[in-house]
Amino acid sequence: CMWPKDANIRLCIVIPVYGNWGDTLECLRLLAGQRERNFQVIVSDDGSPEPAPPDLDQWEFVRYLRNPHAGFAATCNAAAREACAAGATHLFFLNNDTEFGAEFAGGWLRHIEENPDAIISPHVFWYDRPEEVWFSGGRQSILVPFFRLTRRYAALTEVDIVCGCALLAPARRWQEALGFDETYVTYYEDFDFTLRAKARGARVYVTADERLNVRHKVSRSFQGTGVWRKQYRLLASRVLFIRRHYAGLAKYTCFALLCAQMMATLVLHPWELPRVGLLRAAVAEGMRGE
Repeated sequence: CMWPKDANIRLCIVIPVYGNWGDTLECLRLLAGQRERNFQVIVSDDGSPEPAPPDLDQWEFVRYLRNPHAGFAATCNAAAREACAAGATHLFFLNNDTEFGAEFAGGWLRHIEENPDAIISPHVFWYDRPEEVWFSGGRQSILVPFFRLTRRYAALTEVDIVCGCALLAPARRWQEALGFDETYVTYYEDFDFTLRAKARGARVYVTADERLNVRHKVSRSFQGTGVWRKQYRLLASRVLFIRRHYAGLAKYTCFALLCAQMMATLVLHPWELPRVGLLRAAVAEGMRGE
């Protein structure tokens, strides 16, 4: 990544990918069309089964990083390390299956000027229902491991948890918190990161600036794979997240809700039964670590 030598803000946009190159190229076209281009991009590939398309080479501001297949958290961390080593002051993690307007990058650069030490996320809307919030952010509660936070904020608001689909973090705060915890592999690493960063004194916000809204196509990597493949990953990460961030009655309540959620999945998808061995493996994975 290369920024002007006199740049006070050196923003690197990290786009983690696993296949789904069509959406990735469309995301890069939107970034290439930004009215302000004072940023660099790292496309961080989580060992996609298909090679990267040659179209990536058309953009000088894009660097492609190929990683072994290790999950979302590890793929983001690998790119973040490269960006920080190159001098980035701020990291912006952006899902490849998102769309946004031409003022997106400029809006984020101005937010950095106004709040240089803050972790910030925008409203994330459904791509197919652009007036409906898919995720925003909010306070920690026993509902966080199970329900998306979809409040629509009217002003910049301090919260506990935001979504990694579109997340701005100062490089200093990222390094202090040691990035995403790779134990999660996929899901809840963003919630875990913001809670750990807040414990170290970081401020976390949701912005109401409409220029920064994104539209999310949602879980393109899991399309057509069946409900339980995604549920195994969710189960492992939910167990880990609950163990690490809840205590006492709140922890037991979360585990009761987890059992209820799994039963609801069985009832709603009676034609697709889970594999008991994979369920056990997911729980065992969630029980690893401190």
